Amino acid sequence: MQPTPSPHPAPPLQDHRHRRHSPLHRGDREHRIVDPGRTLLGLAVLTVGCLFLLDSLDVLDAGEAIANWWPVALIAAGLLQFAGRRGSIVGPAIVTGAGTLLLLDTTGVIEGDAWNSIWPLVVVAVGATILLGRPRVSTPADAAADDTVTATGIFGEPKLRTVSQQFKHASLTAVFGGVTLDLRDALPDPSGATITATAAFGGINILVPRGWRIIVSSTPIFGGVADKTESVGALPPGAPELQINGLAVFGGIEIKHGQ
Repeated sequence: MQPTPSPHPAPPLQDHRHRRHSPLHRGDREHRIVDPGRTLLGLAVLTVGCLFLLDSLDVLDAGEAIANWWPVALIAAGLLQFAGRRGSIVGPAIVTGAGTLLLLDTTGVIEGDAWNSIWPLVVVAVGATILLGRPRVSTPADAAADDTVTATGIFGEPKLRTVSQQFKHASLTAVFGGVTLDLRDALPDPSGATITATAAFGGINILVPRGWRIIVSSTPIFGGVADKTESVGALPPGAPELQINGLAVFGGIEIKHGQ
């Protein structure tokens, strides 16, 4: 006697092997990435807003608080440069050291003659670091095979190039400076690549080869995000894909094929 077939057949087994290539998964991966430059900028704006809100409620004097503690933003910017540096530590050390000394001065820890004695020592230390530092030997134009790139330009202009054939993500931040990322010899990961670019009173250049599918989402605030790549018509379904999320605050971000 043969078994009677069930009126409710079992659902077919799902194959999850290709899930990592789906657009939804790429979006989930993008949301999990924390961009340090944008986080720093957001915290700074949020803090200023909270201070003025507390000032309106007569809890504190926002002007006095900002005058005393604004060097904290400079220290945070220096630490951000340390986290994303490639090469010499002189630049980040100067920014962090200057912020620390200014904080000690604005909060009254250093007064009068003590300040006059300390800042020349800082200049001497910076000069000694430059003289004694080992020269850095690298491939031309700072080329690297990094799948993930972090670059921060604060009062400077780092220029980076990656030749990764599975490029995944870049975090670019320019504050009173500039950043250039050259991807013309790279290739995105098969699941796509993403870039978060944050420019505040600065500029970011992203160089890409022809034939890539560029998807740009931007938030310009007294700034601009410009896609200057050439339109070559419809691209094949398997064309390399790069998603760029740009935030420009009194700054600019450009995506183009060359300098």
